[in-house]
Amino acid sequence: MKYVNLTKTFLACSILSAFLPQTSHAFEEAEAEAEDNKIEVIIVTAQKRGQSINEIGVAITAFNDDDIKNLGITQPLDLAAQTSNLNINNTFQNSIPNVSIRGLGLNDYAVNNNPATGLYVDEVYLSSPAMLSFQLFDVERVEVLKGPQGTLYGRNTTAGTVTFVSKKPTEDAEGHISLDYGTFGRTTLEAAVSGSLAEGLTGRIAGKTVQQSEGHQYNRFTQDNVGEVDTTSWRAMLNWKPTEALNILLNVHGGTDKSDAWLVKVDNSFTDTDDSDFPGDPFSSAGNDNTFMDVKSEGAALTANWNLSDTLMLTSVTGYEKYERHVMEDRDGSELVHLDAEYINEIEQNSQEFRLTYISDEWVLISGAFYGVDQIETRDRFDTTDLPFPFQSVGNEYKQEAKATGLYVHSEYQVNDDYKLTTGIRYTDETKDFTDAFTFIYVDNVPSNGGTQIDIFPKVSNDYDVTDFSGKLGLDYSGIEDTLIYGSISKGFKSGNFQGQLTFTPSDLESFKEEELIAYEVGFKSTLLENTMQLNGAAFFYDYTDMQMYGPLFFLEGVGPLFGIDNVGDAELKGMELDLTWYAFDGLDINIGLGLLDTEVTKSVVVGVQEGSELPNSPKVNFNSNIRYSWEFGDNFEASIIFNSSYKGEVTYDIVNQPIEAVEDGYWLHNIRVGFISLDSYWGVHLYANNIADEKYRTQVLTSTVGFGQTYGMPRTVGISVDYSW
Repeated sequence: MKYVNLTKTFLACSILSAFLPQTSHAFEEAEAEAEDNKIEVIIVTAQKRGQSINEIGVAITAFNDDDIKNLGITQPLDLAAQTSNLNINNTFQNSIPNVSIRGLGLNDYAVNNNPATGLYVDEVYLSSPAMLSFQLFDVERVEVLKGPQGTLYGRNTTAGTVTFVSKKPTEDAEGHISLDYGTFGRTTLEAAVSGSLAEGLTGRIAGKTVQQSEGHQYNRFTQDNVGEVDTTSWRAMLNWKPTEALNILLNVHGGTDKSDAWLVKVDNSFTDTDDSDFPGDPFSSAGNDNTFMDVKSEGAALTANWNLSDTLMLTSVTGYEKYERHVMEDRDGSELVHLDAEYINEIEQNSQEFRLTYISDEWVLISGAFYGVDQIETRDRFDTTDLPFPFQSVGNEYKQEAKATGLYVHSEYQVNDDYKLTTGIRYTDETKDFTDAFTFIYVDNVPSNGGTQIDIFPKVSNDYDVTDFSGKLGLDYSGIEDTLIYGSISKGFKSGNFQGQLTFTPSDLESFKEEELIAYEVGFKSTLLENTMQLNGAAFFYDYTDMQMYGPLFFLEGVGPLFGIDNVGDAELKGMELDLTWYAFDGLDINIGLGLLDTEVTKSVVVGVQEGSELPNSPKVNFNSNIRYSWEFGDNFEASIIFNSSYKGEVTYDIVNQPIEAVEDGYWLHNIRVGFISLDSYWGVHLYANNIADEKYRTQVLTSTVGFGQTYGMPRTVGISVDYSW
């Protein structure tokens, strides 16, 4: 795909805007226009204050709580199906999500590397992608911002940000409870209660548990089903308003996940009884019976907003997060002990951010300071008893402490009625200490059978530090009625780090470099057809240097490919998005999104990554649609039918040599939801079916010593949910 073709397509779609109905319903807040069948004002906080989404010169997709329910979004991975040029998949089985925006992501199972996409929950940055494997509940909205966002957020990233915002305590007493039952005995219970506790003090408690008694996979060796779910999450909030000018919010939360570790399909080159002999059943595999997941998380956030004057506000966000993970996975697709993996990870992070916001009629100025400390301890191990190796088990350990400091200033100046100039600058200082890193083997036996650990090289300690200046320059034009046209140039930056994977060579534990991105973007946001249609579009070009990529970049004679992360070269990325919402007539809402992406490695500095190849997790075409039709019947009832679809074009999951086994063909997914609600009370009933065509599709493919491991998405599921609120 040539860049000129993308540009022509973008311009043509801009002209023919009336013919393309936006990606999912964005959340609609208090200042909605009163007329029926009109596009409502969408309020987001992408730029750290409440704004209409149409006033912001950034490509944004937003979801409110109704969207999340109607689209069947239960975890962050589900967002990608209804967001153009967003890809989220687990790096292996059902853990460690990888988030890619416009082709930029980190496909790494180690927990010590920061994601290319900034992940924030209630304004607190999550330092590891492992921490994104939580359930969504009692959510006010989710915002996906595309492109570098370092001049407004605590940490700098190259791809963009995904922000999750929880519902806040309310003055009036309210609450809701929802019960859902579906395929495989999946039972979901979610509840929340909120209200006033004392003068100036409100509280909210929310929780969710998912219990699934049957698995969607079958283990041919143990003859057991695999895929049971056991997750519980909770959140408690206190909001104190001692004066009209000061607001303090305390958020305490936690969760556990003791679900089954999914099986993986493997074309295992060391056995003739592997999954290659069972090609017709993607949910049948083999593995030992000692797999499990035991994940715990807890945290707290204290957010204070102090209005110093009518134009000046000081914000403080203090965050603490702790994440513990003990997981046993069978990664060889057989009953043999080839790659039976154990991961023991602990992450503890503290962060503090201050922001000073000044708003006048002509000028908005936001200055901020961020400081964060992340501490990680890891022990990963792979048992290899039945492989022709000179050891029974092999693994690695390390500790890492990272400190990040950021200073940023964001300015918006209204030059005149038609033009607004946006500028931003950021200073970043990051240091990382990688200590006590070594590789060990067990020669006599595996650890569970009393084996003796042998360290194959002395413990390695390395450090890394970097400083960087990045920024943004943008211009918005609003001289056309109901239309915003914008353009920007920005620099994204992501610090270097250390690979947390298994290695037999101490030199591989030296740091890799930081990556940089120069992003050029133009876009528009237009309200059409007498305020019944909203069309947003963006086209972009990225110059990506020293990109950090994960894959089988290393090779050890007698063992095979070893995974790792390194700077692999430079790339160019170009693409576009079109998102449209159309209220066609009373009761009918149509939302459609289209993403086009063209990625190319322009310079390679490692063996195996070829110039001209595509970046992983970067489908050339992705499409989503959501159609909702509702009507009233009887005196007090409303019925609705919601049909949503998504298409993901051909995609490669491996940048190294891009083997045909790691290329997934394009596929469609379709979901339907039928609902009945009472208009004069507070209850509703919904029936749903997900993946109604029962499409078989791979969400990840990774090569290893024993062959290609494949993870498949969920089969067709159906269910019913009952909701009551007050």
